[in-house]
Amino acid sequence: MRQILLNSAGALVARMPRPTPARGEVLVRVRYSLISTGTEIASLRPGLAPGEAPPTLGDRAKLAATYLGLAARHPRKAVRRVAEIAYREVRKVLPEPAPAESRSELFSGPIAWRRVDATHFAAGGSGFELTTDSSEFGYQAMSGEIAIPAGTVPIVEVRGTVSGPGPASVGLLGEGGAEWIGSRNQSPGAFEDRLIFAPGASTRFSIVVANAGVKSPLTVRIDHVAIRFAPAVEDNLPQSELDQQGWNVGYSAAGEVVAVGAGVSDLSAGDLVACGGAGKANHADYVAVPRNLVCRVPAGCDLKVAATTTVGAIALQGVRRAEPQLGETVCVLGLGLIGQITAQLLAANGVTVLGFDLDAGRLARARELGLCDGETDPERFQRLVRDRSGGQGADRVLITAATKSDAPMNLAMALSRRKGCVVIVGDVGLHPKRDDFYRKEIDLRMSTSYGPGRYDRAYEEEGRDYPFAYVRWTLNRNMRAYLELAAAGRIHPESLVERVVAVNDAPRAYAELAKSDAPAPLAVLIEYPDETRALPEPPDAARIVIRGHRPAPAGPLKYALVGAGAFGTSMLVPQMARRPDRFFLRGVVSRNATTSGNFARANQVEVLASDLEAVLSDPGFDLVVSATRHNEHADQVVRCLQAGKAVFVEKPLAITWEELDRVARAHADLERAPMVMVGFNRRFSPAMRAIREATANRKTPLVVHYRLNGGYIPPDHWIQGPQGGGRNIGEACHMYDCFRFLAGAPVASIEAAAIDPGALPYLRSDNFSATLRYADGSLCTLTYTALGPREGLPKERVEVFCDGEAYVLDDYRRVTRARTGEVLWEGEVDKGHFEELSRFGDALATGGPAPIAFEEIVETTAVALEIEDQLHGRA
Repeated sequence: MRQILLNSAGALVARMPRPTPARGEVLVRVRYSLISTGTEIASLRPGLAPGEAPPTLGDRAKLAATYLGLAARHPRKAVRRVAEIAYREVRKVLPEPAPAESRSELFSGPIAWRRVDATHFAAGGSGFELTTDSSEFGYQAMSGEIAIPAGTVPIVEVRGTVSGPGPASVGLLGEGGAEWIGSRNQSPGAFEDRLIFAPGASTRFSIVVANAGVKSPLTVRIDHVAIRFAPAVEDNLPQSELDQQGWNVGYSAAGEVVAVGAGVSDLSAGDLVACGGAGKANHADYVAVPRNLVCRVPAGCDLKVAATTTVGAIALQGVRRAEPQLGETVCVLGLGLIGQITAQLLAANGVTVLGFDLDAGRLARARELGLCDGETDPERFQRLVRDRSGGQGADRVLITAATKSDAPMNLAMALSRRKGCVVIVGDVGLHPKRDDFYRKEIDLRMSTSYGPGRYDRAYEEEGRDYPFAYVRWTLNRNMRAYLELAAAGRIHPESLVERVVAVNDAPRAYAELAKSDAPAPLAVLIEYPDETRALPEPPDAARIVIRGHRPAPAGPLKYALVGAGAFGTSMLVPQMARRPDRFFLRGVVSRNATTSGNFARANQVEVLASDLEAVLSDPGFDLVVSATRHNEHADQVVRCLQAGKAVFVEKPLAITWEELDRVARAHADLERAPMVMVGFNRRFSPAMRAIREATANRKTPLVVHYRLNGGYIPPDHWIQGPQGGGRNIGEACHMYDCFRFLAGAPVASIEAAAIDPGALPYLRSDNFSATLRYADGSLCTLTYTALGPREGLPKERVEVFCDGEAYVLDDYRRVTRARTGEVLWEGEVDKGHFEELSRFGDALATGGPAPIAFEEIVETTAVALEIEDQLHGRA
């Protein structure tokens, strides 16, 4: 599917997998979505204050001069930066390159290498070996310039080794050597890469090896380089899609229901709906939106109007907060899209509506649509309100402007009558002058987005509606009411739509809107006609292959990361990258196409998907690594087992007894079950292993006390709810695994007790004590609390007693023998993630035993579930 992303260069249309609806979500084929000409276009004008003109080419020249002024200290970096600035400006006026004929040419000429700043350089065959200097980003060696046939893109395959403390950079320089076409860092170890970068205006390029921020010397060996030239566009796609990165935009859309997730029973395929929500109702061919952010479009309502529903709900909620009464005088400050709709809604309420906007055109438009009167000058507007209200002032004032200035707020206070009401709908400065506010005893109210339910996780994500009798107007009911008013002809939002842009033309439209000095259009819609290009995957495919990806090598296990959240992308993947002989990241699966797409493209990943089935059905994947929310773990493990895929799942394995039973039965049903590994990493830490080694020959049982000062997490956080299962199940399982590891015997009995928080906002499942006795006689106690300080006390401390000795682990930084003070291990915090994953990879590759036996994983999970039951008094 197509999705619009924004980045520092503007808007782009990226190819994405179609989203897969989760439980409680609705999958919609979008027909129209609304551009927020305020927030979205403002993001393309970085650093501009209201009314400030965009920088000219002369301003860019001044910026370039600034960089040249730094040339004495960083000559090459400064020259490169100046060249990049100049290139971007020139590129804006260059014609688009003509598409090349479908061909691929091998470069057969010799590649001439030369040393630049390397302290040692020895060429041999088609490659070389060098030792870098100590500069931060200096060029070390480069090839001679190679001509680029017109309309083609160079594809450079390179293989080699980096030895040393950090990465080196391999990239392509444009002609003259002043401007990067593109580069990529290569981590220490053997590497094999394929560099594909659009050359832009360059007709020649050089291959360069450079330092990548590491000042210590490195040894870089290039063993093989092969170059070919391919058409810039092939099969209707660019040779590389790796640069299709940015942030998602859009929050108001309309289209047709394609499918619904579990738990949605009142909508079905074919229904026409409007949907809202930033990060949900994106500018894309398909969106998956929680049910409470979706409403049915009434008969007779155009989908173009339905695409404005989110903005309409914002305006309607502002009107509801104002509580206008028949015959009152109400002012609207700011006649942009929300202000225009607000004025129409107020007119439908039978009040006298007076409007203010600095733009005379917007004021005229509002008059045509029912505004009683208005002005573009603040002083004249104050006189108008005075005269139309008999000198009393406005009964209500709604601020629908968008500015950081306090002027709208203070104007509203001046316009209001005594004991009047001012409602803030737009994003404005919030520093009113005290005199009018105090003297008139004005009621100041804030209107929150679409209405009750907005920003409430239980309402939006979990689908819990508010009782009709007690919350008459939720955000969803506001959306429906707005559409019904439009369908009945009582308001006319269709007249506010000034432009409709096809999705493929969106980048040009965004650029025009960003550059234009004219006032932004009130409403611009994006239209999503059916994709007519022949592409490698269907437009509604839940899996795509990213062009320009890194080819999969023959040796290591090919794995897919499921869940592209912070833990998976910043902890698991980097740790696995340290074992390139064992692991190769071939795919990413996530419902968030933007976040996962950025990560996948930045890491040259081949497969990007929204559905786990896309990986399970692919024999090219050996392993699934799951880092999703806890309530999804058990189902994913079962599906992996049934598909014959090994699986690493971040803890916990399951959050209910039913889930654990499903996993255990799925494993038992298989004669040769694939390996299952749960992220109980602490047993693999050097600190915990040091204690295990010290007590290996013990003669007495262990007495272990593990104290965890977890820090407070609010009860409404996802970890504490049905997605996380709480902190006993979600984190304390680590501690139960450590007990099992140290005791080396199965658990025999469990006793647990929690605090009684009464009415205080503390949970039993993160303030408790659990005592476990093991079959060897060992006694292990966990004290887990969220009542302690975040500073001044380490998070974790373990004391282990046996044979007249004690061992103390301090926050995974040090292990000491208490009697002698001997340090058994000391170092940076290491909780065993790398060792855990490394052993898992070795076991898979060699066919050896699992790092943790499946029976132990099940036992530890059962311990957590039993303790959870005891903490809550369940049998």
